[in-house]
Amino acid sequence: MALLKKNPNKIKLTHAERTYQTIIIIIVGLVTLTCLFPLLYVIGMSFTGQAEMIEKNYFVIIPERPTILAYQSILQKSNFWSSFLISVFRVLLGVPAALLLTVPGGYVLANKQMPGRRWFMIYFIITMILGGGTIPSYLLMRDLHLLNTFWVYIVPAFGGAFNMLIIKLFVEGIPTEIIESADLDGATEMQKMLHIAVPLLVPTLCALGLFAAVGHWNSWFDAMLYTRDANLKTIQFVIRELLLSSGSVTATNSAGGTTTIIVDQVTPEGVKMASVVVALIPILCVYPFLQKYFIYGMYTGSVKG
Repeated sequence: MALLKKNPNKIKLTHAERTYQTIIIIIVGLVTLTCLFPLLYVIGMSFTGQAEMIEKNYFVIIPERPTILAYQSILQKSNFWSSFLISVFRVLLGVPAALLLTVPGGYVLANKQMPGRRWFMIYFIITMILGGGTIPSYLLMRDLHLLNTFWVYIVPAFGGAFNMLIIKLFVEGIPTEIIESADLDGATEMQKMLHIAVPLLVPTLCALGLFAAVGHWNSWFDAMLYTRDANLKTIQFVIRELLLSSGSVTATNSAGGTTTIIVDQVTPEGVKMASVVVALIPILCVYPFLQKYFIYGMYTGSVKG
């Protein structure tokens, strides 16, 4: 009976407040549905065959006759797994490369006593706004002898003026008392950066690392521009090529000693949706582990901004 008692400390809401909360819940629910619906549509279409697509006018959420032909057409591609590994190694090396120089660069720029700090800031901002373009970038990669090598994906990732400026803003937000106490203890600049700045920058580094990982994983244009070897192509480039050459797929099903050949046409829509699902899986596996750091880093960044 004690459990059925009403909590006397519970705040009683007025009619207007209940109405407001109800409207907010409805709006949030509609936004959630709007975000969830495209994902369900993509997954449903990826398991839908050509006949059902035509029957339902290419709009399927839950297929009645699910098929994996679209996934087979992707997984059976000869260089699919090698390109998958290329993209994985590109992310594993590209993310540290994106942070390796930006952290010390941002830390140094945050030091207001550094000579020429203003001119360095102007230089980095100019490089962030004005880019050389595709042809100068290609000529640069050629002169550095990086064309048709794996390192053409990694070397351009070093640095990054935008990330450096973000690191600078966060370092400037570190309380001066902490830095002064480290100075009194005789800490060097390297020790202050490694033992004070970097631990406080973990949420920011995770957020920037996530952005870099997504950028490396989704990149395909540089693979088309800088490499000719099929073994160096990234997964997104292979998926793009697959979308441009979607055709028929033959699947074999054997049961009870009899082999039945099932021939179905893989539609470009089905291959497109299946490729989206395949490309999403690694990011969806990594994001939950970085979500709290990502949200915290973006929140504190918006407050400082």
